[in-house]
Amino acid sequence: MSAVTDPGERTFLYAIAVSLVLHALLLFAVPGLKEGKRAAEPPGALVARIAEPPSAPAPAPAPKEPVARPLEPPKPRVEPPPKPTPVLTPSPIAERAAEPAPAPPPSAEPAAPAASAAGPVAKTEAQPGPADPDSGSLRDYEGRLSFFAARYKVYPRVAVDNAWEGNVEVMMVIGANGVLRSISVRTSSGYQVLDQQAVEMFRRAKPLVPIPPALAGREFTVTRWVSFGLKEGG
Repeated sequence: MSAVTDPGERTFLYAIAVSLVLHALLLFAVPGLKEGKRAAEPPGALVARIAEPPSAPAPAPAPKEPVARPLEPPKPRVEPPPKPTPVLTPSPIAERAAEPAPAPPPSAEPAAPAASAAGPVAKTEAQPGPADPDSGSLRDYEGRLSFFAARYKVYPRVAVDNAWEGNVEVMMVIGANGVLRSISVRTSSGYQVLDQQAVEMFRRAKPLVPIPPALAGREFTVTRWVSFGLKEGG
């Protein structure tokens, strides 16, 4: 082996030798240090270890696509059956009021005397015509009015206690529009309490009796009598 004469090479060789020595020392010293550290650790000491990172969660399943269902045809709308219209049955009073009063048969005219050949022709006198048809309607209206007024007839207690009796004539004026224009006592019974009772009877009965067609649209007067007697029961 030739001697190294170059100072640079000699320095390089020294460096390599020192490096080898240091490596050898480390190889023998490191295991002893680890054993000493393990012996120095007290029992029950907590040892920290690096845990493995948790695995990534499994991907959630993809949502199922909704299955398209065929559209159902719209149900036909069922209309409720129409309600039956109530049939209004006219009352017997209204039917009787609507019927015109029968006209009385015309009176037979007397036969004219035969004219003589020699003398003048005899003249016939004018005979009265048929009765006014409105008079029958008025009588029918007055009869119905008295019929309904009797429902409201009450014998006043003071008249019973004092044995008061009498007849009252009531007069009513019906306007062209069918409204009661006035009602008054035409003939008094002599007792005011009986007169007032008679007036009240016809005042309450008037709305219940329809105006006959023959009298509609005109003004007319109605007069009726009311009798108060204790033997008749009022």
